[in-house]
Amino acid sequence: MISKKDILKYNNDGYLTIKNFFNKKEILNAKNEILKKVNSKNKLISTYYEDIKKKKEIRRIEKISDYSKYSKKLVISEKLKKILKILLKKKFFLFKDKVNFKQPGGAGFLPHIDGHFYWKNKKDGKQQEGWSKYGDSFINIVIPMDSTTKKNGYLFLSKKKYTFKKYGKRWKNIADNLVSGTPNLKDDDIKDFKFNGMVLNIGDILIFDWKCCHFSKKNLSKKSRMIFYLTYVNACKKNSNYLVRKKYYSEKKNSLNPLKRKSLQ
Repeated sequence: MISKKDILKYNNDGYLTIKNFFNKKEILNAKNEILKKVNSKNKLISTYYEDIKKKKEIRRIEKISDYSKYSKKLVISEKLKKILKILLKKKFFLFKDKVNFKQPGGAGFLPHIDGHFYWKNKKDGKQQEGWSKYGDSFINIVIPMDSTTKKNGYLFLSKKKYTFKKYGKRWKNIADNLVSGTPNLKDDDIKDFKFNGMVLNIGDILIFDWKCCHFSKKNLSKKSRMIFYLTYVNACKKNSNYLVRKKYYSEKKNSLNPLKRKSLQ
């Protein structure tokens, strides 16, 4: 399933693609179930939209595994757990999950480094350190529900060595050098990162470390490009059990970012 060469590549680069990891039917079952719920009269909470050609289009749904049993099956897949155990080397919990739709003409997002930003709690106004509040290490699993291509706005990833070379490895060093209040790279820093486009097919998965900078561009195709994103966190003193996901979403809802910064492109 995963070789020593794969493990070495992940440890060196911070990301790894595994072809034909899931059966296509497993993915299409989840995709069709999500689309059925989206098209029903019962609107899902945690749904976000964007304006495309003066029309409101769905952009993403957070906590999708709460609404889709087939998506939940992917989350709790034993073979996925085995991969995570090998790569994380510790106990882990699901931290967040979402499905991105990227409709035709849908925007991409700017180069950024996950979880490295400051935010404030509305209740007490205290400054918090991004995802660092919830854990020390995070890993993302990208599960394409459609093939990803350059035309439909595939993901661009940079090896983690570029992040370390530019900012160092510590959370604070990275966050303090990004656009204030966001995880986005400053325009002048982008040239110091080399990005690779990730072509993926249904059944493939892409695994990447949270310190790998990434971005995507506009969907120039005539079809939507759905991707299921899972983020896991290492068990540590900052979290004790699977309730870390519930805590994150609760606090996200009550977070305050005084700086309204552009994140889409």
